[in-house]
Amino acid sequence: MTNNTLPVNFLYLGGDKCGSTWIWHILNQHPDVALANAKEIFYFDRFYEKGEDWYRRQFPKQSQAMRVGEICHDYLYSETALERIARDLPQDSRFLVTVRSPVARSVSHWKYMLKIGRTNLRFEDAVREYPEIVENSLFGKNVQNARTYLGANRVFVLDFDQLKTDPKGFGRSLCSALDVPFIETLPYEDRILEAQSARNPALVSVLRNGGWVLRRLGLPSLVSKVKTNPLVSKALYTSDPAKTPPEPGAEILQELSDLFAPDQARLAELMDQGLKNRLETQAV
Repeated sequence: MTNNTLPVNFLYLGGDKCGSTWIWHILNQHPDVALANAKEIFYFDRFYEKGEDWYRRQFPKQSQAMRVGEICHDYLYSETALERIARDLPQDSRFLVTVRSPVARSVSHWKYMLKIGRTNLRFEDAVREYPEIVENSLFGKNVQNARTYLGANRVFVLDFDQLKTDPKGFGRSLCSALDVPFIETLPYEDRILEAQSARNPALVSVLRNGGWVLRRLGLPSLVSKVKTNPLVSKALYTSDPAKTPPEPGAEILQELSDLFAPDQARLAELMDQGLKNRLETQAV
């Protein structure tokens, strides 16, 4: 049975390494949007057993915002989470997905894993050791899943390339997807850096594990504050070119491009169909 008591009427579902931090940064400053007290609550996939009351406490009390929601880039990859979202959120909810070049996303995913100390493998080896590097780039498959569970007209797909080349235009698309006013003066030109290199990957790994302990204790906002603190970032990470990992070779990049081609065709078809459906709905 659909539950309309939750305070949420939008979610950013994914993908990861697709601009979720920038979206969180901008929407936190939008007067008609209220976000959870922390980026990435992980309620619908990891902490659902904590219950609705716990989830409500992660949001501002008595918010009058037009849209109240959470930015969590993992929901897109969990059919269990999508099923729970479909059951628990109101019918007027909207869901955001950002897509990008699947090869570029996979490389960014690998660099992030290096940064947090999860692996020290070369890209060529990491894509075989960690299937999620490839699977999380299957946007056609994942967008189809989201639309199947949540409804095609409620899932809005945004283009990461637009964020890179035209951030204000991306901001306009974001506001349109949420059906909130576009605010001209928000800092759309602010840049959120992609993964840097860790000064000490082992230390970063230990701290991340500690962060998950805090989340399980019900303190996601504390984790968020630490992660976004510029002094912490400066202490843990560096942009020193000497620590920058070598770029993957052309052969593995072409191999992945060929692998992703059918899924990219599937995504293009979904995008065309989604636009057609929305135009027909608006014409009624």
